[in-house]
Amino acid sequence: MSAALKQLALLIALTLAAAAAAHAEEETQKSEAEDGYSWERPEDGIEFSTRIAGRRIPDYVRDLMENAQSLAPDADEGVPPPATLAQLRRRAEEDADAMKEVLRSEAYYNGSVSSSVRQGEGGGFEVVYLVVMGPRTMIRNFIMQYSGHPDGGPGLVESASELGLQPDRAATAGRVIDFTQKAITHLHNNGYPDAKLDRRRVIVDLSASLADITLYITARERYVFGPALVSNEGGRTDPDYVRGLTAFKAGEVYDRSKVDATSEALRKTNLFAGIGISSAGPEDGALPQRIELTEREARTVRLGVKWSSSEGAGVSGSWEHRNLFGRAETLTLALSIAQIEQSATADFRKPRFLREDQSLLASFEIAHEDSDAYKEDRIKTGVSLERVLTPEWTGSLGLTFQLSETEDSNGRISYQLFGVPVTLKYDTADDLLDPKEGIRATLQGTPYFGASDEEPTTFTKLEATGSTYLTPVEELTFAFRGRYGMIAAGDTADVPGSTRFYSGGGGSVRGYGYQMAGPLDASNDPTGGRSVLEANVEVRYRAFEDIGVVAFVDGGQAYDNLTPSLGDPLLWGAGLGLRYYTPIGPVRLDVAVPLNRRDNVDDAFQIYVSLGQAF
Repeated sequence: MSAALKQLALLIALTLAAAAAAHAEEETQKSEAEDGYSWERPEDGIEFSTRIAGRRIPDYVRDLMENAQSLAPDADEGVPPPATLAQLRRRAEEDADAMKEVLRSEAYYNGSVSSSVRQGEGGGFEVVYLVVMGPRTMIRNFIMQYSGHPDGGPGLVESASELGLQPDRAATAGRVIDFTQKAITHLHNNGYPDAKLDRRRVIVDLSASLADITLYITARERYVFGPALVSNEGGRTDPDYVRGLTAFKAGEVYDRSKVDATSEALRKTNLFAGIGISSAGPEDGALPQRIELTEREARTVRLGVKWSSSEGAGVSGSWEHRNLFGRAETLTLALSIAQIEQSATADFRKPRFLREDQSLLASFEIAHEDSDAYKEDRIKTGVSLERVLTPEWTGSLGLTFQLSETEDSNGRISYQLFGVPVTLKYDTADDLLDPKEGIRATLQGTPYFGASDEEPTTFTKLEATGSTYLTPVEELTFAFRGRYGMIAAGDTADVPGSTRFYSGGGGSVRGYGYQMAGPLDASNDPTGGRSVLEANVEVRYRAFEDIGVVAFVDGGQAYDNLTPSLGDPLLWGAGLGLRYYTPIGPVRLDVAVPLNRRDNVDDAFQIYVSLGQAF
């Protein structure tokens, strides 16, 4: 063949090869393997799809096998795609082995996975994994053997059935690991702090599809708790108070869960920045417990501001001492100066008063209020016992005394009143200032007795509030609140102005002025009532990490009657808000309009700015 013919033949061959490559690339973009995956490969790889074939493959097992493939579309991007057919076959075989391990981990020990590479349409290839599930292997025996304790001993369980293993359960890797951890945890909580797993043996009878599992464990010596050795260099906390918080006592069988419970109890005091509990060297079969603490700063100063178009501006500050006498006593002194109210308060709390679950509370308040509803000067003090009934329920019983002078449309009236507040609270909310899940509810009843303008008077105030929070997706929260109250009194004037019920404002029915959603006098000033009914709904959406938006509808009203009058409709308000999320809670800005605007009474809109959600 002449040189010219050879060059022509080479040119034709190159042209045909380029055309074939272009056709293959076009088909790659169009083709999709049935029941599998197909996608374009990089220029240095070949086109292929994968498919898992087999009968009665549970969906979760199929998902696990797909995740185990290195050839899957979402496989590690750092692994280069197969460049040749031989590499594709080798990778497929490796994936089949990995998928077989998935079957074994789910107790399909008789199962099998084989791979084949077939010519697909459009010039690509199809990798088919043929899966045969086989019968599932069940646990026949799951026992523990302890080195150094051939005859067993106290706290040494012999079978996983003693740890809750039910009969006829599949011998999955997850179940075996779970009960291995349960066995070690059981030993740690029953006097064997140094117990550890030596090895695990699983023998499978393939003909019977049954597995025998043996854990070989080194338990070592059994111990009891020794004394608690408290180290808190430079701290104020009384070591005996710390010892009183321990969940373990000297002489009890060592239990690591009690050590963890002690750490949690110390954390909840909010006294310590660092908490460490460890075992000291054994002494005659006992393990002394070293409790090493680092105290937080005992004092905290807080400042706050708020503003609304109906209440005006206000500033507040407080000083808190969390460890006044070295046993977690808390003293809080607060001062609030606002356009409507100026007050100074002192609150004292002593935890573990007379019993572990009980606290002593004492309070003092001196205040002056000047609102559209009334002017009032008052001094109030009280003491109560608060007891934790369950993790969710808290109850309290107290005694209060107040001297007050109220001036309103009824004139100037002086009150000297004793009160006996009884409170029951339920709280499962997940956050104090920005809850997303849970329920909060409070029921309070207070009988009052004393004098009104030197005339004997008695009345009883009952109030129930509740809120619940639902978060179907992380960024979206639905919040609901309700309030109902009544005062069993002969007349509204028998009740001090600050003790009556009011509705309207930033923490009540937004869109209406402060205390304005209720009965009014001839000058359109609120008079307060003997009953109240409110309902609130909020939809909170966290649009960005620091910014959220809120839509809300509030309804409510105070009534002069003993019970809310169903014949009088509620006053409704609606609006939108912004939330700026900070480490100490969200900053709230709400704008609301009254939907039942009253002529010459209600403004067109109200604005509220404060810290924390509305409820």
